[in-house]
Amino acid sequence: MPGFLTSLARIGSYRSLPYALACAVLTVPVSPFALAAAVSVEAESRVRALLALLALAVLMGLLGLLGPVRRIGIGLANTLLGTAIPAPDGRPGARSRLRSGLWLALHTAASGLLLTVLAFLGLGLLVPAVWLTGGQDSISLFWDDVPLGAWTVPFAVVLLFAALALAAGATRGFRAGAAALLGPSGTERAALAERRSAVLAQRNRLARELHDSIGHTLTTSTIQAAAAAELVEADPAQVRRALGTIEEASRTALEDLDHVLGLLREEPAVKAPARTLAEVDVLAVRAREAGLDVRLTVAGPVAALPATVSREGYRIVQEGLTNALRHAGPGAVDVRVEAGPDRLGIAVVNALPGDGPRTGRRGLAGLAERVEALRGELDAGPDGQQWRLRATIPLRAGT
Repeated sequence: MPGFLTSLARIGSYRSLPYALACAVLTVPVSPFALAAAVSVEAESRVRALLALLALAVLMGLLGLLGPVRRIGIGLANTLLGTAIPAPDGRPGARSRLRSGLWLALHTAASGLLLTVLAFLGLGLLVPAVWLTGGQDSISLFWDDVPLGAWTVPFAVVLLFAALALAAGATRGFRAGAAALLGPSGTERAALAERRSAVLAQRNRLARELHDSIGHTLTTSTIQAAAAAELVEADPAQVRRALGTIEEASRTALEDLDHVLGLLREEPAVKAPARTLAEVDVLAVRAREAGLDVRLTVAGPVAALPATVSREGYRIVQEGLTNALRHAGPGAVDVRVEAGPDRLGIAVVNALPGDGPRTGRRGLAGLAERVEALRGELDAGPDGQQWRLRATIPLRAGT
């Protein structure tokens, strides 16, 4: 209760008023039909008014069965009530249409009652003004004449509090009802969860792409720049080659970065940079220029590998060389890529760093996820005085 009383001081607690008025506007096209139905019944005026409201609610409920009307209802609730109901994706099912129609009928009836009661309470607020002006000595209240006096001031205060409490309570009720009846059904929630899962998977994939591509480029460029700084006077030709390698690697990284940012911004898709095992020799050349003694062996029809497998294989070799540069420093690295009839095998072996096994595992975790998605296996860890990265990816189902 204290929380509700505190909410009366917030303007957002009275969103029910514009929401009810919006409903009144929506009922204008169907109101003549409801009035015609009420007038055709022989009854007292108050009964006819009630029948007109009920007929109007039923007609609005029937309109709520339409998909576009449901979208309008969700938009009004989100805009005027501050709810966060997701927009429907595709055509709503029968159950969603029924829930939408029920809510529009309840919304119409509740809005009519709310505006009517608030109008009567508003008239009651004028009672002190009548007494203060001295225009009359009594007023008809509860079907009886009541003399005017000082009691009208606290009476008006009570009516004002009642009006505010009613509007605030109606706001809470409208929000709860809209969320329950206009919100997604079980099937729609499952579809939303699936889309969110797809978005998260896409973001994880993009994070791995950035880690593999940008991380490799920065590591190579840093080592190349350091080497060039030491050789700037002794071997200018080597410095020029190092700068050329840095320029080429940076351009490649920019292409990858532009592609990833385009996906994150949901811009029109651009052609993704296709790095495959057909370019594994380029990786080896860059690593050699950074100081690694790369001994590359490629066996089998690498060019005939499936595109997805070939791209992941490229990333595996890239991660292995990056880790060797980052953790072990210049030295010998054996890289073997073997494309067999049933599986692709990749091995990257280098000396362990002098301070023991490496601790960074983020890149390896990303590689493991990618290899597992292709039903493959990844193994990385120390093997004697060496660090060995091995990956096996099947090329056929069941192999």
